[in-house]
Formats: sequence, structure tokens, C-alpha cells
Amino acid sequence: MALKHLITCVVAGIDYLVHPQILGSVEESVRADQVIPVVVLSEDEVNAGPEELGRTLQFLVDNDDVCTDEFTGIIVVKPSGSASEQRGHWPCPGAYDVTTSTDCPFTVYRVADDPGTSEEKNLLPSGPYFLSGQNLHQAWRLYPDELDAFTFGLLPDDPFDPQSFQAVAPLSSDGVSKTIPAPSRFYHSPSSSKPLAGRRVALTDTFDVKGAKTTLSSRAWTQLYPAAENSAAYVKKLLALGAVVVGKTKTTQFTAGLQWVDHHAPVNPRGDRYHEASGSSAGAAASIAGYPWLDFAIGEESDGGVRAPAADHGLHALRSSHDSASLEGVQISSERYDTVGLFGRRLEDLVSAAQHSLQVSDGSVELHRRIFYPTDYFPTSDDKHQKLIELFVQNLETHLDSKRIEVNIAQLWQENPPSQSPIARLPLQQYLSKAPFWSLCHDYYHKYDQFRADYNDAVGREPFVETSPRYRWKIGENVANDDYDEYLDRLTTFRTWFDETVMSLSSESGDIMVLPAGIATQKYRDELPSEPEPLEGIDTRLLSPILGTPQIVVPFAQLPYKSRVTESTEYRPVSASLMGARGSDLALLRLIEEATQASGWRTNVDTGGRAFPVGKNGRHVRDFGDDGVGGEVYIQQKVAGPEGISSSVLDEL
Repeated sequence: MALKHLITCVVAGIDYLVHPQILGSVEESVRADQVIPVVVLSEDEVNAGPEELGRTLQFLVDNDDVCTDEFTGIIVVKPSGSASEQRGHWPCPGAYDVTTSTDCPFTVYRVADDPGTSEEKNLLPSGPYFLSGQNLHQAWRLYPDELDAFTFGLLPDDPFDPQSFQAVAPLSSDGVSKTIPAPSRFYHSPSSSKPLAGRRVALTDTFDVKGAKTTLSSRAWTQLYPAAENSAAYVKKLLALGAVVVGKTKTTQFTAGLQWVDHHAPVNPRGDRYHEASGSSAGAAASIAGYPWLDFAIGEESDGGVRAPAADHGLHALRSSHDSASLEGVQISSERYDTVGLFGRRLEDLVSAAQHSLQVSDGSVELHRRIFYPTDYFPTSDDKHQKLIELFVQNLETHLDSKRIEVNIAQLWQENPPSQSPIARLPLQQYLSKAPFWSLCHDYYHKYDQFRADYNDAVGREPFVETSPRYRWKIGENVANDDYDEYLDRLTTFRTWFDETVMSLSSESGDIMVLPAGIATQKYRDELPSEPEPLEGIDTRLLSPILGTPQIVVPFAQLPYKSRVTESTEYRPVSASLMGARGSDLALLRLIEEATQASGWRTNVDTGGRAFPVGKNGRHVRDFGDDGVGGEVYIQQKVAGPEGISSSVLDEL
């Protein structure tokens, strides 16, 4: 496919991209070398009269981050289905200019009749556009990727039917950052068939997107393989639901690296901005934590690649139930452990994304029966962190009117082993020992068999691989088939025993388990990465992957710390985590949304250095009503504009 010529421009200090697809043309003469910002309105909207037209234009500016006042100086009139046959009865019948006409404060052009124009293009939504010469194009704002979270942006070849894409990363006008394109919010309107219409989504760079490369943060992989010929199945589903995929975010090398050799690490915007970016979906987490113009992000994980960065960045996240989404077209570590993960700043965003894109139950299961509190993992090593976790659990108990059940999984195994065989009577950690991590490494190593062979054939040597993925490959390479089968048998035994003895994993179950999320302290990005180590037994990162259950991460507090970078007090987010039964993804999300709202806790997190405004309570969060201030809350609503213009917007209250 031939590369399309891309035009970028600056309007009032903001970078824009002119989408190359021509949507139509205007009747009036415009120089071919001119690029002009305009708004497209229907005849009905223009003919409503000067005052109503002014309100319409102001509505476009107030409810969109692409449209600015500079677009409203020129109006391009499109036909209205209900328009009068007598066009232009409001006194702007032609291309009047404000400098020469006292009757019309705008320049008005008309869309030229074109029998060959598609129905979709004839029904252009009102909003901001560009004229390039006489041709009409969509306006895409270019946001600077100041956190280096993205590999590149994505531009659909056809915005009306986004099946193939072009990777784009134009520099910002100041030459400092690559930029990511985002279309106007007014180009998309949610419907029953497209409930995610207009929602801007970032994809971790393990998902194939037709027309763009998947890099896995590896130069060797990127150089070896061409752009994807098809998009991943889950990406196709998001696009069919109306989501706008704006770019691919950075992953650690081969989803397991720590060293960030081939690509620069994303910046964690929390605190002093110099804490390390952890987890394979680090770029996705950084983008949501830092960019208010982005709605949610997609990751995938096997052993914490979504949950760890969510906790570090203070984000809501869901590790979905195993097999709840197709992983076709995704470079995964293991079919047994990997699943899709979602990041968001608002729980309602995750509920919406999960409800429409995952194959899970409708969330009607009432999670009020039992709350399990595993003493294998609690209390945590940090007293301040543990006190906040205790507060979270107490809030959950109050909301559900149910006291926690303290359970020691290892002790239960000892008292009620799955059988009386000598092997099953081993202590749990000894019984499982290598089974989870070594079986994961076995799968992970063999997932890259073809890559190693292809690279050797093409280049005649081994590819560069960072220390951490190479460490896992080495373990996986040395797992014999008989040992692998034994590991899988032990994991199956453990799953069955857990379901029967500890907590029901049935989709009809309302059982939940509280788990730790994140660590009490964070490493700085200038510290050397730790040497890779194996995960032994049922490490907290491996419990839900072993069981195939959903797990959510919930930021609810923050703790002050003295930064060695800024030498001032900064705040790091504190999160808790809940694991539910298989398929209870939606019920888990709705439960925590209801529990936090009932307690008056702030549920939506902010972008930037602090996940929450600082408050004077024990959680260091200013909740609504604290100090007589309501704070900042974002409510998604359907706003009816003048003459029926509507948009799903975020209003600040």
C-alpha cells in the first residue's frame, strides 16, 4: 500500500493533522495550497438565526478538545434532510466575509453536490474540519507524548470503516515529542450497535493492528517482521463497537524485560515522575495516568503485566477471566495464563468496556456472601500500607454487611489435602513449588521458537534479548516434557481443591478474595533493575492466573513521601485488589463502584502527579464534601446541544 501524504498544521498554538481522506468539496474557490480550519453545520443549524447559531458554535468549542474558536470563523453548510428547498433564508446566502459584511459575522461556504459521494460522507457530523484547497477533511488533534508512553500513533485509512491503519508519529511543532492523533468527539455518537463509539483507546504493543508493525520493544523483532496483515480479534471487536484506537503503547521487551535497552522506558507521571515503569503494559498505564484526552487502555498479562502497573500508577484495572476475550493476533506468553486487561481512571469506563467487549456474565451475581482474607499474604510488610488496606476491608464489610473470613490457604491444604497420596500431603508451597512459574516459562520459551529460527536464518546470529526474558527462556528451555506434564497435573489438582475447599470458582458464586496490590515502596528509574528471580509456589501475582479468575485493582488512597528528586513531599497511590469467581468481572467492578460511592469515597482518579486531590483524612484523599469543597468529578452524560447536536462529553463540576 502506498503511503499517504500527511499534512500537519498549527492552529492557535495547537498541532493538528489533516486526515488524508477527502470527504467532499466546497463550491467556493479556495487556493490549493491553503489549509483552513472550518466547522461543518447543517442548513437547519445555520438557518436557526444568529443567536442560536452562536450558541451552536459555542457548544462545539466547549464540548470538544479538537474544536477551538479558530474553527468557527468559517462555516461550511451541508444539506439537511429537513431543510427548506429555499436554501439560505438566513442572511448569509453566499461566501460573506466578516471584514466586508455587516450582516454576517462569519464566512459561509457550501458543500458541493457530488453524486459519487457515499451516504456516510453526505451525513457528516457537525463539528470541526479542515479545508485543504477546496477539499474537506477530518481534523485530528496531535497530542504530544510527553511521557514517552506510545510506540506510535495510529491513523485509520478510512475513518468511517477503520479496518487498516498507518503508523504515525509526527513531531510536535516544538520538535520535542512525538505526537498521537485524536479525532473530534463529535465525529462519533454512541448507539446500541456501537456503544463505545468515540471512546479513545490505546493498545499495548502486543496486539496486531492491520497495516502497523508490532514491535514488542525489540529492534530485532521489528526489523524481522513486516506490518500486520490482520488486526487481532479483540481489536476488531473494539473497532466494531465504535472505539477509536489512537495508538500502540510501549511494552517491556517480549513482555518480560526490565532493562529497557532497545526502547526508552515510559515515564510514570505519579509523584516526582521518576519512579520506575513496571509491568509489561507500563506504557498503557502511563498513558491513562497522564493523558486526560484518553479514555481507557488495553493490555494483556500473564503474571502481573496489567495489575502491577495499575497499582504503581494509581489506576483502576481489570485482569479479565481467562478465555473471556480472544487472544488471536496477540503475542502472548502462554495460552494458559494470558488474558486481556483493561485500564481506566473511572470505574464506569471499565464497566462499559468489559460489558461490551468481554464474554462474561451480565454482572447480576450478587457478591455479598463471603469475603476471604488470606493471611498467607496479609499483613503486608509496611505498617502504613497495611492500615490503609484494613480501612478498605472494613469499608467492604460495612457495605456488604458481611465479616471477612480469615483463611490460610497453605494451612488449609495441610489440614485438608486433595488426597492421601504422599505427594499431595506435601506442604502447598513445596507441592506447587516450580509448577506455576516453570510451566509459564516453558510456554513462554516455545512461543518464540519461530522468532529465534527466523532471525537466525535471516541474520545468521542470535537476536539481542534483555536479561529478564532471556532468564525465563533459559528456564523454559530446560523444562522436560514429563516435568511439564507433571506441573500441569499439579496445577489442575490445586484448582479443583481450591474450588472445593477455599472459595467457589463457579460463575454463580458471590465469593470474593482480598489480595495485595503493588508494593509499599517504589524504585526510582535510575536504579539498576533487580536480577531476575523465579516466582515460587502461589505467589500473589500467580494466584488468579492459575485459577483463571478475574482480579481488579482499585486505587483508594495515597501516602506522602519525601522525594529525593524534588526534595519535597510527593504522594504515591495505594491500591487494593479483589479476586472473584470465573466470569464475575462485571459484578466485581460494580461491587467496588457501589461500595466506594456508598462510603463517600472518591472513585475517579486524576491525571498527573497525584491520583487524588490531597485531603485531611487517613487516606490523604479529599472526598466530596470535605472542607466544604465538592472537588472535581467527571460525569459522562449525553448532552443535547442546540438544534439537536449531541455529544458524549465529560463535564467538570
